[in-house]
Amino acid sequence: MTMKSKMLRLFVASLAGLSAAVAALGTGDLPGAAASCQRSVAIDPQVTVSEAAGNLTFVVNTGSCPAAGSVSYVVTDGSAKRQPAPGDFALADGQLAWAAGDTSSRRITATIVDDRLIEAPLEDFKVTLVEPSAGVRVVAGAGQGRIFDNDSGRHQATTDSQICLGSNGSAPSLNRMQAPGLSLSPGPQPAPAPSWATCTIEPGHIAFLLSPIVLNTPNATNETIQFDTSDGDLHEGLDYVAVHRVVTIPAWTTGVFVEVRVLPHAFVAGGHFNVHISNYTGGGSVIQGDAQITVLP
Repeated sequence: MTMKSKMLRLFVASLAGLSAAVAALGTGDLPGAAASCQRSVAIDPQVTVSEAAGNLTFVVNTGSCPAAGSVSYVVTDGSAKRQPAPGDFALADGQLAWAAGDTSSRRITATIVDDRLIEAPLEDFKVTLVEPSAGVRVVAGAGQGRIFDNDSGRHQATTDSQICLGSNGSAPSLNRMQAPGLSLSPGPQPAPAPSWATCTIEPGHIAFLLSPIVLNTPNATNETIQFDTSDGDLHEGLDYVAVHRVVTIPAWTTGVFVEVRVLPHAFVAGGHFNVHISNYTGGGSVIQGDAQITVLP
């Protein structure tokens, strides 16, 4: 065998070994090596419903690499209790799972008890994402469910904090779910269907986030409420489109969604901006009217 042939065989063998090592690293087959592909998951940070709603649903959105994996969740009572039965709500601990390539969201739904007792305006409980598998990374794992008491005879409104999750998928997506009794506040541009969901969006695209205004009980007439955004780490015009407007709440609904546009620059480093509601007409009042919209790149 010539020297040239020996060198060629050595080169081919080395190349094959390098390819095998790279493949092993990519799949986590080497001892002590972690899989390079992890899906990001984020739960709604806050979800509020009227006590009469029947159900309260958290959406767990997913972004980044669509790896196979799972995450568990645990439920913790706060001022809202599960015992003694029937309590204020019913929800057991559980687990969520994804197959490889699955980019759809998951939902965790609590049953809400309409007990006809005058209680604190907002009673809460927590849902926490825990014990992610190797293919899952929890980027926002704490969710607060809030039950808006409807037995006091007072008309009250609140708003929820939300998350917008960056995705490295092939196309932008907004995971949506209808919230009973809520409508979309008309705006200058068409908006997506109403949803409690956090938004999942591919960086480089505008995210059309729907910010909720929730009522404890419907009004018999149309009423209005002031909705304003303000800067936090993120800045209007650069990271989001500012909203300052009077929002109409149609009669016999339990709230509305207001469209807020999150701009591509917000996904560069992430951060948050603020939402504030005020001046609820018709003799109503605002309870905990400040919230945050957080962008996770």
